Amino acid sequence: MDTLPPLLLKKQRILSLSLLATACAVVTPLAFSHDAKQASLTLPEQTVKAQQQVFEDSPHTHHVDAERLQKTMAKGLRDVFVTEPSVQVGSGSRNGQKIMLRGVEDLNLNIQIDGARQGANTFHHQGRVQVDPYLYKQISVDTGPAAADVGPGALGGSVRFATVDAQDLLRPGQTSGARLGAQFEDKTRTHGGIASAYTLLNDSTGLLGYVRTLDSGTSKDGKGHRIESTDGDNRSYLFKLSMLEQDGHSLRIAAERNTNSGGTLRANMPWQTGNDIQADDDQEAFRDTVTVNHRYQPTSQPFIDLETSLYHNVSRLELYRDQGDETYETRSLGGSVRNTWRFALGPIQHALVTGFDHFHDRGSRWDSQGHYDERALNHGVFIQNRMQWGPVRLSVGGRGDFYDTNYANGVGSKGEVYSPNATFEWDPLSNIDLTLFAGYGESARGAKLNQAGWLQKYSSDFRLGKNGHLKPEYAQQRQLGVRWHDMSVLTPGDHLGLSFMMYNTHIRDYQIVPGEGMKGVTDHIRNAPGAVRSHGYELAGHWGLNDVLLSMAYSHNVVRNWNGQPMDTSGESARVGVSTGDRLVLDANWTLTPALNAGYTLVAVKRLNDVPVGRPDKPGYGVHNLRVGWSPLADQDRFQVNFVVENLFDKHYADHVTARTVQTKNTATAVAGQHYANWEPGRTFKVSADWFF
Repeated sequence: MDTLPPLLLKKQRILSLSLLATACAVVTPLAFSHDAKQASLTLPEQTVKAQQQVFEDSPHTHHVDAERLQKTMAKGLRDVFVTEPSVQVGSGSRNGQKIMLRGVEDLNLNIQIDGARQGANTFHHQGRVQVDPYLYKQISVDTGPAAADVGPGALGGSVRFATVDAQDLLRPGQTSGARLGAQFEDKTRTHGGIASAYTLLNDSTGLLGYVRTLDSGTSKDGKGHRIESTDGDNRSYLFKLSMLEQDGHSLRIAAERNTNSGGTLRANMPWQTGNDIQADDDQEAFRDTVTVNHRYQPTSQPFIDLETSLYHNVSRLELYRDQGDETYETRSLGGSVRNTWRFALGPIQHALVTGFDHFHDRGSRWDSQGHYDERALNHGVFIQNRMQWGPVRLSVGGRGDFYDTNYANGVGSKGEVYSPNATFEWDPLSNIDLTLFAGYGESARGAKLNQAGWLQKYSSDFRLGKNGHLKPEYAQQRQLGVRWHDMSVLTPGDHLGLSFMMYNTHIRDYQIVPGEGMKGVTDHIRNAPGAVRSHGYELAGHWGLNDVLLSMAYSHNVVRNWNGQPMDTSGESARVGVSTGDRLVLDANWTLTPALNAGYTLVAVKRLNDVPVGRPDKPGYGVHNLRVGWSPLADQDRFQVNFVVENLFDKHYADHVTARTVQTKNTATAVAGQHYANWEPGRTFKVSADWFF
């Protein structure tokens, strides 16, 4: 990792690199014809046609089962990642849920929806990513060293979502279709519905309109106590035009809105929302995302695969208060241009990606005292070469990022930073599906906004970094592992797979921003004196035979703050990450008949005693979930019913990534000496019915 101070010639260097990247994106090299990988995906409506993989995979990429999200009636982040060993989502209230990837909080991840950067920094007690799980045909979790073309800021990894197209939802022979559905949950008192329509305008162009509503009351935990801040109304909308493979061109234009009303300002710790100012908060959160993605890949010119992406993303939190309303907002405008050259040099096949990306973020706060505003921009250039020579695959790349941040108090920080990466895969045995892999990579973030809810907290004696210089944050990621898969291992016709990986991530120069509490001030922003460290291992396996599929995942993760102490959700480590106990996930799927399927999931977490001084231990727990899907009509795609029981034995528990504390003083909503946490719902019965036309 190499950092340089701002130079007078910086603008000229940025322009030169941009022109070089743009030229590389369109110049034609000697090339060879190379067929893209094909992938298939099954959704409840139908089988999606074979198509190109949405995202480039690496040895450390996981894909969430999109079909499962429909069967389990998923409604938030916690439901999306329940079976992912490297990801945990806590906080029983939906508007307080945050993604923790190997213990690193989502503020420090690269999260995208159709290429649009997410992870809004509006207020640290609120969730930063709002999604409707029904909308996505592919969700990829990249846990290891980030490739250069993923983008900046993947300090702890990346998560990418891709929305469905109209073409994905149409059954064979259909030119138009629709879906109507209803959903009910007893414990959370949730009821809602879904309506969508999709059609082909011509042979290559589809149009999709979608709306989903969910209205929830206050949920109850395993002891029958109400969970504060879990009530609210949720709305999700998507309008998408998709022109696919017309004379080499594919164009997707999407507009998505996600709203979430209800709950309290401190959504992840509602027991501390008891003062006179916050007690009667009424709030609503919005996310509006508009994306335009174009791809040009002519069949006769395999050396051209040109992708252009533009996006505008707005995340906003509205607080309605008797003494005056407040609005916190983060807005991001950005895009990228890249080209993939596919060619051969001797026996080595190359897929060389070059390009540039850019984003301009803006954080704003409006209240009765005025308007506060700060901005951050980043201009990046990158190159990534994915090579294959027989059983060996090597990916090598790097990126340069040029950043400029202007804080709400008029102080600024700018600079440039460079990030290399390399991953290696080897299939050592020709007759056995065995792969060894390893990787090292660096990822950086220089352009970083303070949370919008704190923009009024800058003090007159504010100090930036060391002698006015603030270093960019950067991560060093190392990972190695092995995976194996074979057929007819235990019995004829079965398949068995195992994988094991070890990892170590260091996040250096993390930028510390103080300001906790109603009277807290931001009198400085400084780099942490040590590194945030996340290390551990993951073991996964699966076995399948005919209509049965069993899978297992086990993860062990240790996260340490820059001072060597265990990470927690408060104090100096707030907004950085959290320590969790070992996690075991068992999942079973069984297709009993073509019209009937069943499933079972166990999530077991080991007790965690390794906690900061003065913080409560995190008890272990085990949660059992059951699901049944039924298609009663002869045409099984026409009508589907799903039944789910979550937390079958009514366990009283809180996820380890959830905020928890021993209260030190009495408030209107908390008693001194009591252990508080945002508990998860108790036994919950869920049912849904969907009609497809």
